[in-house]
Amino acid sequence: MANPDRDRKRVIDTEEPEPVPLDIAPEHVAFIILKARAAEAQVPPVEPEEESPAGTPPPEEETDMLDEQAPDDSEAELREAIDQLSDEAAVDLLALFLIGRGDFAREEWDDARAQAAEQIDGSLAGTLLGEAGLGDMLEEGLNALGYRPEALEPDA
Repeated sequence: MANPDRDRKRVIDTEEPEPVPLDIAPEHVAFIILKARAAEAQVPPVEPEEESPAGTPPPEEETDMLDEQAPDDSEAELREAIDQLSDEAAVDLLALFLIGRGDFAREEWDDARAQAAEQIDGSLAGTLLGEAGLGDMLEEGLNALGYRPEALEPDA
């Protein structure tokens, strides 16, 4: 006699969970991610190893490199995008960062928000701009909460 429990096929749930509701627009987070990556990609100016004698122009290769470096306002735009956030949106942004960094899991979203609310004192932009890999951490946070940053159109 056949055992119906043994003969049942297992159903694997491949459906992704619904995204966690946010007080910050995911498109705005995508914009912040892009600006954070652009700001991190900026190469700091290189100081010449030796001082050129007075009146001697720098080697041509150094001036060519300087000419190619266009001014980039990414850091200023990033700071402005973060500074304009409402209090609730700022808490969500920091909580996304904390989740992306691995401090919390998706199931701990409320705990991440509570810690973020406690941590925000002063300039959130100043705090986040000091973090290496900010863009990657925010992307990881969005992914963990069910959003796909690559599918979002960043707002401006």
